[in-house]
Amino acid sequence: MTTLQELKPTTKQLVRDITERLGIEMTTQYDWCFSNPDGPYLVNIWHDGMFEENDEIYFVDRASDWAEKNIDTATPVQLNRAAAVSALIHTAYYRKAPLHVAILDGIRRTVGIRETSEAHQRELDSVLWYPHHKDENRRIVVVRGKPQPQNIDPYAEEEEHQRQVKVPTARPPKKIEVSATAIYERDSEVVKAVKRRAADGHCELCGQEGFKTANGRYYLEAHHVIPLNCGGRDDIRNVVAICANDHRRAHFGEERHDLRDGLIWNVLASYYPEDEEFLEELDEKSRQLRHSDAAQRKLEDNRVES
Repeated sequence: MTTLQELKPTTKQLVRDITERLGIEMTTQYDWCFSNPDGPYLVNIWHDGMFEENDEIYFVDRASDWAEKNIDTATPVQLNRAAAVSALIHTAYYRKAPLHVAILDGIRRTVGIRETSEAHQRELDSVLWYPHHKDENRRIVVVRGKPQPQNIDPYAEEEEHQRQVKVPTARPPKKIEVSATAIYERDSEVVKAVKRRAADGHCELCGQEGFKTANGRYYLEAHHVIPLNCGGRDDIRNVVAICANDHRRAHFGEERHDLRDGLIWNVLASYYPEDEEFLEELDEKSRQLRHSDAAQRKLEDNRVES
C-alpha cells in the first residue's frame, strides 16, 4: 500500500506535459487547476497539505479558507485562482467525478505581507482522487482512490443539511434560497449552474464572501456580463456570481466597462478557455456597450435586485 511519504514528488513534470497527457487545454501554466467543461479535472495540491489516516490518504479543500485569510494581501489573480480550485472541487463533488492530482513540493513563504510559493517538484499521481464527503465544517474531503458511495446523492445530502440548520425567515417574493451556500435572485437552469460553480459563496470578481444572511448563508447575485436587454445570452458563459456591491458597480460604476472586460477575460475565460468564439462575441458586445449611448442607458435601466 502506498504511503503519503512515497507520494512526495522527486521530479518536476511540466504543467504543459501533464495537461497534454490528460487531454486538457491549458490556460496558463500558473493556474492552480485545469479542466475541460465536462472533465477531466486537474488540481495542483501541495504534499504538505495532505494527510494519512486509517490507511487513507486525503486532503481537505481549504482554498476558500486561504482566500479569506489572505484577502487583504493576496493579489486578485491569486484570489481568483483559489476560488477556481474550490469551484472545480465542488463541481467534481456534485458530479461524483474523479480528480487528477498533481502533487507539489517546494517552498512556501511570506515575503513582506504576501504569501508566495515556488514548486520545485511536481508529479501527476497515477491514481485518481475523489471528492468523497464533507467534514463537520462542510469542507470537501478528497480521498485518494476511494469513490463516493453509489448510494450517496450529494445534492440530497446538502439539501438535508440545509433543512436541519435552516432558521425560518421572511423572504420577498421570487427570492430563492439555494441548497449550497449562496442566494440568487431567480431560479433558472443557468443560474442554478452558476450557483454550483460558486458554491463556496465567494464573489467571482473580488473573491470575498458574500455577506452572511440571518440564516447563516452567504449572499451572492447572478449578473449577466452582457445584459439580456443589451443582446446578451442567458448562458452560463455569460453569467457570474458576484457580491451585491460589485453587481451595482457592474451597472452603475464609473469603471463598469473595464470591470466588464475583466469579467470576460479574467473570470469567464478561466472557466471556459476553449470557448474562444463565444468569448470574442462577448468582447465585441462589450465594445459596443462602451461606445453606444443608447446601450449604456439600457445598461443602467437593467433591473438589479438585492
